[in-house]
Amino acid sequence: MPLPGISGNNNRTRVFRGQGALSHLEEILPHYKNILIVIDRDAFHPCGAAEYFKLLEEKLAGRCTFHYVSYAGKALPIEDVEGKYLEVKQYGELDLITAIGGGTVIDLAKILAIAYSNACESAADVLASPSLDNRVDLLFIPTTAGTGSEATTFAVVYKDKVKYSIDRPGLLPAYTILDPLLLRSLPAPVLHATVLDALAQAIEAIWARASTAEAKQYAQNAVRLILDNIESQNPIERLSQLQEASHLAGKAINITRTTLPHSISYPLTSHFGVPHGIAVFLTLPGAAELNYYTTGENVQAGVSPADVEKSFALLFSLFEVEDIKALRERLSSVIVRLGFSMRLRNYGIGEADLSLIVDYAFTKGRIDNNPRQASRDDVLNILKEII
Repeated sequence: MPLPGISGNNNRTRVFRGQGALSHLEEILPHYKNILIVIDRDAFHPCGAAEYFKLLEEKLAGRCTFHYVSYAGKALPIEDVEGKYLEVKQYGELDLITAIGGGTVIDLAKILAIAYSNACESAADVLASPSLDNRVDLLFIPTTAGTGSEATTFAVVYKDKVKYSIDRPGLLPAYTILDPLLLRSLPAPVLHATVLDALAQAIEAIWARASTAEAKQYAQNAVRLILDNIESQNPIERLSQLQEASHLAGKAINITRTTLPHSISYPLTSHFGVPHGIAVFLTLPGAAELNYYTTGENVQAGVSPADVEKSFALLFSLFEVEDIKALRERLSSVIVRLGFSMRLRNYGIGEADLSLIVDYAFTKGRIDNNPRQASRDDVLNILKEII
């Protein structure tokens, strides 16, 4: 029986939305005894969650036991997961794993959940054994307006700076809390970088090889919400709309997965430290133009040039432009309006680095989900245009 105040989202997750939605923890947590809480070390106190959890822990003393694991990384190497898993192993019979933070913290909680619920010796066993799935209840509370990780069945982890995606059905949470009050303390650059990620996800879900009508509906709603709230006079309402857009974009890519810009972004983040949302959006305009010129000779199997044409017709309508040149200009203007440079050199990346980026840019499940086949020269040209 759903708890009061929950709205359905077409999967087994129960979603609480709106200002003060965090208070629904008082209804959820008493159903559990031994709770792991994975927190973003840098955001947990500023966003107000730490004070609330302290009061909640006092209120539920004797009924629930809380265990905290904190993390502050921006890209998640498997070595860091191993260290946190050693902490988790000592906490006994966990029946709920909660994550409060951005996508990295939620991904950490997902991988810990799989390892813990399968009594793995090592967290790396999750990478080596695709059959392992999570069997413990999850509760996710995003504190950014990007990633949409609370709405997906996958998590990202890096091994030797190479990105791996862990994709398991059991990673959808039992509960999600979308409380815009938790976003108030986000510095504008952090908020805007995550918004770029959500917008890129939505755009890629529209043109992805695996796109569906349902995914396109989630994606276009996300695009509209973001474009309507890039600049807003009402901070809380803006945060609420951007948070919802992120959630919808997450639901879209949970169906479609991402494509070429995400594939290229991984080495930009792992090797050069470019924040993920910025790393994705830097190549999005170039990838859009590349994909627009899809033909029967370079289209991916299972996609037709007519499918790609329809996807771009939708994108032209959403961005209120008439051609690919205008769409590319509009996308470039978005990243600039949010305060970031479109030039790789401003992130410490020079022409001599481009070959390394190309070497790591072909991520299975992402590059082959692009509607058009992309070659090394294609990726190199996209990067050269923004050096």
